[in-house]
Amino acid sequence: MKINPYKPNSPISPGMFAGRIDEIKELEKGLFQTKNGQSSNFLITGERGIGKSSLLNLIKPTAKGSIESMDYGNLNFISANVLISHKTTLSTFIKLIEKNLKREIGRVEKIRTFFDDTWSFVQRIKVMDSGIDKNDTTEDIDLIMDDFAYSLAETCKRITKPENGEQSKDGVVFFIDEADSACPDLHLGYFFKAVTELLIQNECHNVMFVVAGLPDVIEKLATSHESSVRIFNELKIKELTPEDRKYVVDRGVIEGNRINDEQTTISGKAKDSISTLSEGYPHFIQQFAYSAFEANTDGEISLEDVSDGAFSQGGALDAIGKRYYQSAYNEQIKSDEYREVLSIMAESMNSWIKKSEIRNKFSGNDHTVSDALKALTERKIILKNPSKVGEYRLQQRGFALWIKLFGQRGK
Repeated sequence: MKINPYKPNSPISPGMFAGRIDEIKELEKGLFQTKNGQSSNFLITGERGIGKSSLLNLIKPTAKGSIESMDYGNLNFISANVLISHKTTLSTFIKLIEKNLKREIGRVEKIRTFFDDTWSFVQRIKVMDSGIDKNDTTEDIDLIMDDFAYSLAETCKRITKPENGEQSKDGVVFFIDEADSACPDLHLGYFFKAVTELLIQNECHNVMFVVAGLPDVIEKLATSHESSVRIFNELKIKELTPEDRKYVVDRGVIEGNRINDEQTTISGKAKDSISTLSEGYPHFIQQFAYSAFEANTDGEISLEDVSDGAFSQGGALDAIGKRYYQSAYNEQIKSDEYREVLSIMAESMNSWIKKSEIRNKFSGNDHTVSDALKALTERKIILKNPSKVGEYRLQQRGFALWIKLFGQRGK
């Protein structure tokens, strides 16, 4: 029994990573700038499965100095990782940050005592199941922000200019993933806007925020504070090139041969097929390659193995759909006519399509099309063009791809 080297259900490890050179260089430049007192913040956006978390996982060891950067030598930041969920409130968010920082900084006895004293305000935050009390005023939130920013600034100064012979650090970098899950009680945009300004007031310039999320994270930030988006440099993550897709597949074969006694090869046509089916989505590459590896029985992954692994029951398409799109396509929609509208829209991937074009291809009446577009927009399954009347599109290219492939599976 061979161990499957592909990992469709987790971020890609640095050894399997491909592409994103421009994005990596931008993040490393931001770290270098922050190290030298010119703090930078980044917002990494992209669709599901496009590799945002994998990019974070790649840059984290660079920030900590475990991996040398491409252009700036070894960096030496304290890093804190926070994963946002739809239940994360402002008080929970601050406590998560404090907890993660303590894990990193508290390993040095002399700094641990300083840290406990500096962050004592966290213990005073009123914690309830719903986060900060709904009756709290903006002033109460401002007081929490002020305490947080002061404590963070003092901590950063303490580690960048040590007093008792400890090793100096370059600053503090926060990696915040799935920010699109933020609920209103988190006040995410307001948090970043207020904290970054307060850090400057406290003469702290060595803190960097790297935030990742689906494209609608921009709307959530702006809703919380309209100018919060402007504090970030946005990195929009796109699909991998065909060359990078095949590199990922090849790296998996190499890793599989390293850990397994029985060796595996893959045909050129099989790699081409995985590349085409995936449309450049790293998660899709991993899933199609994983399923093809499972379907293989003779030691060479063939085009037939890719097809069997992709389209069989429980195969790659089923797995992708269950993880990303089944809820939107099946559970949130109870009408086959609404699903037909989605299928028509999927022909344009996630480009804008006119209502009149949908109506011309739709098998039902005009009234049903109008109802479908209204319902799908309200459920945020599709988007309405704010600048042009009567234009709509699917939120994600990956969703469109899945609908097209899913629809062809039964043929």
